[in-house]
Amino acid sequence: MIRPLLCKVIIRWANLVPLRYVFIIPFASLLLLTVSVIGALSWHNGHVAVNTLAHQLRHSVSVRIQEHLNHYLESPAKVNQAIQDVIRLHWLEPQQLDTVQSYFFRQLQLFDRMSYIQLGNSDGKFIGLERHADNSFTVEVADEHSFGDMETYAVNTQGQREGKPLSFVPSYDPRQQSWYQRAEKTQQQQWSVQVGKSNWSEIFSFFGQTWLSVTQSMPLFHQGKLIGVTAVDFTLTDLSRFLHDLKISPRGHTFIMERSGELLAISTQEKLYSLSFIDKKVERISAFNSELPLIRHTAQFIQHHFHSFHAIHATTQLEYSFAQERQFVQILPFQQQGLDWLIVVVVPETDFMAQLNENTQVTIRLAVMALLISLLLSLLVSRWVVRPISYLNQAVQHLTQGTWTQLPLERNDELGELTRSFNLMAKQLKESFELLEEKVMQRTEQLAQANEEICTLNDYLREENQRMGMELEVTRKLQQMVLPRPEELRNIKPLDIAAFMEPASEVGGDYYDILQDNDRIKIGIGDVTGHGLESGVLMLMVQTAVRTLLSSQLIHPKDFLNILNRTLYDNLQRMQSDKNLTLSLLDYANGKLSLSGQHEEVLYVNQFGKVERIDTFSLGFMVGIEPDIAQFVAQQEIYLAPGDGIVLYTDGLTEAMDVNKRCYGLERLCDVVSRHWLLNAQDIQQAVISDLRRHIGNHKLQDDVTLLVIKQRAI
Repeated sequence: MIRPLLCKVIIRWANLVPLRYVFIIPFASLLLLTVSVIGALSWHNGHVAVNTLAHQLRHSVSVRIQEHLNHYLESPAKVNQAIQDVIRLHWLEPQQLDTVQSYFFRQLQLFDRMSYIQLGNSDGKFIGLERHADNSFTVEVADEHSFGDMETYAVNTQGQREGKPLSFVPSYDPRQQSWYQRAEKTQQQQWSVQVGKSNWSEIFSFFGQTWLSVTQSMPLFHQGKLIGVTAVDFTLTDLSRFLHDLKISPRGHTFIMERSGELLAISTQEKLYSLSFIDKKVERISAFNSELPLIRHTAQFIQHHFHSFHAIHATTQLEYSFAQERQFVQILPFQQQGLDWLIVVVVPETDFMAQLNENTQVTIRLAVMALLISLLLSLLVSRWVVRPISYLNQAVQHLTQGTWTQLPLERNDELGELTRSFNLMAKQLKESFELLEEKVMQRTEQLAQANEEICTLNDYLREENQRMGMELEVTRKLQQMVLPRPEELRNIKPLDIAAFMEPASEVGGDYYDILQDNDRIKIGIGDVTGHGLESGVLMLMVQTAVRTLLSSQLIHPKDFLNILNRTLYDNLQRMQSDKNLTLSLLDYANGKLSLSGQHEEVLYVNQFGKVERIDTFSLGFMVGIEPDIAQFVAQQEIYLAPGDGIVLYTDGLTEAMDVNKRCYGLERLCDVVSRHWLLNAQDIQQAVISDLRRHIGNHKLQDDVTLLVIKQRAI
């Protein structure tokens, strides 16, 4: 009697307990027991052994890195000493820059870690030889032949300069440079030859380089008088490679940084700097900003522990916790002739646990046993819980297919409440759908009647639009047909060309064309006053006249432009039209552009993105106003080196307004072109047009927009 009653009470109590607690209590107890046993045994077996191994490993790795640095930094000192010796023995004369160039070329071939050797004389002469990433060489010279400017030349395989200057820096004085002045302050007197003490510069990297460098400079003296300063730029690329190859442990890492926290080398071989393409600056990466979380947190821990990296004066071993595990850290200061670096080794505690696996086998067996028991219990409980949920899922699927199903109520727990709610919801949905179908039928009849009226009105408007747009459509198609096709532009091999034109109305008044006749390339751009049908016709006349004159082998720009003007003038008089246009024509051959005609300013852009504005006002006259404009036509030549180019445009671009009536402006166009000049012509054009659309927003264009981007390809 008591036993059945007790069973009923237990069952009733179990049915009242929420389902989530029935799941959590047994499995949480088993998992807690398993984790406790594993943690206790692991800590007991590994704590003492890990501390001993970590101390020995950190110390040996730090010493190896220190020895490698001492050997690694000997090369610049050897080169500077060699230069001093040959000058002291009169084997090399600092004033004879050609001889110095040959000697520097040989030194760069012997020491592949050096990227730059330079010599500045006390009288302002300068020579520097640079190795580039592709293993080519250039020389920079400033002497009386260059009138104080620093000129850059290519260097052949024999170490001799060749060709014309690639670039120049005006009024370059090496005596005003930091590497010269720093070395000048470290001088020491010795007999008749005075030799300065070598010193290291700050770490640096120029825009376009793929490595960090450091400069060691040394002053040169003869008979107590300063005769110059020699300096060697030394790359630090191999340091990260050495740290990477130095196998510490599976997840251990090493890095070298300055006292400022900026990284010099890291075992992950990640980039140690970032490039800013806007201002073309190289920004060093701090250990606090490393890609690896372990490096970042180690640097933050050291900074917090010492309050400053400058407070570290001796080898120190520390420990801290990261990612819920102990990390062993060793810091070794490295100092040499002005260099003040920190060598850091960090090793996670778990990397040493492989040696203790033998002592943890019992723990693993217990963990597996507990896992199997937990899995078995979870399967049984899941089956008990999931079965009614499966019934509910099937009912929902029937509901989506339009079958209204009512589930039986068998339980009083959460699943029972869910079943009751589902039945109520299904009933309400059925009633709502029946009411909705009736309303949809009524609305459908009303919409059908309204749609019939709208279709009738649309047919009428369509006929009117077709009639009114037919003339403009024919002219627009003719205008688009005579524009140069993309494949024509790609066939012009010396030039990278991108063209864009968008009329403000259906027919534009802007003109541009690029024609090739044998080796001659004729480029034209113009802007007819106004836009619409009459302006479009005048544009077609200009294109036809230019192509005809080009085919007739008329070469001289003044005759070409004057005959073109006379032809258009006569046609405009016959049409009794007051239209006219600005027009500039450019002839290209072998890297030279001959510019004539009056239009908007031409933007000349060198390979580095520097923009120069060329005014065309004095090169011609408005076309179609006077019968003879020969006296106004002039010519200007533009030379394009590889990477140089020009940008042509119409005033519809620079005068495009936003909603506040502010013009896009020529200054903004120059800025966008300069920032994107390293891209190809198509990408530059897209960047300008995208910036223009951001400027005008939803405002409609008031004038035609034309843009040509032309870059000289490498010959």
